Amino acid sequence: MTKNTMDIPADLPLSKKVLGLRAKWQDAEQRLSEYKAENASYAPRKDVNAFYETTYTYPALTKAKKELADKEVQAVAAGKPLPDRQKVLGPIEKAIADYPRMVAALKTLAEDAYAEFVAGVKAEMTAMGLREAAECQKARDAWEEAWKAAEKARRALEDHGARFSWCATEGAIDTLPLQDSSGGSKAEYFELSGDGRLTTEAAVELGFQGLSLNRDLVVFPEPARDEAAEEEAAYWANYKPKQFLANPSNYGNGWEH
Repeated sequence: MTKNTMDIPADLPLSKKVLGLRAKWQDAEQRLSEYKAENASYAPRKDVNAFYETTYTYPALTKAKKELADKEVQAVAAGKPLPDRQKVLGPIEKAIADYPRMVAALKTLAEDAYAEFVAGVKAEMTAMGLREAAECQKARDAWEEAWKAAEKARRALEDHGARFSWCATEGAIDTLPLQDSSGGSKAEYFELSGDGRLTTEAAVELGFQGLSLNRDLVVFPEPARDEAAEEEAAYWANYKPKQFLANPSNYGNGWEH
């Protein structure tokens, strides 16, 4: 990754020239990343030996040396000459030597490309800033118009809500119930049911609870039913206790004796 990076927003309205410089820098970064990934086995691996000394190993060279040792054993067993060590390990050693040089060169390319990109962005900052300032003013004017329209709609909402409240309470109040509360009138909760009456939920949010209301203007919740209690009440309402007449043996009628 390039050093001394600037936090440049991705959505800046840059010119095609500067966008091209950004693409050039991103390509250079991609080349560096791909080279390091593809040649990771030629990069040094830090390790500590039995004497707590720092050592460096190269996975590709370790693998090549093991393969060479196997080939040497096979050659000796077959009575053949030993394989050419330089031919086997030479290309690996060269790749190891080239790795830091290539990484350094690719990093320099990426850093130079990034510096060009940043310089291009800075060169366009004034013109781009003036364009953005003009767009910001347009957005601000549009916001002000929308805010004024919203305030006008809000006043209409509360005015109509106040007249509805007067009708719903049959003249008891002439504003929404919460009009002067610290939380505001909550007029935005006003909502009608399918038959044009104020919904129960909206009435609760608007603060109509506890007020005497016109049921033709507000939906009242159905009373809660306790079916078990209703069944028990019906049972006792129709309950007729059974009567038993005792007539024990050796006793006369009416328990006389």
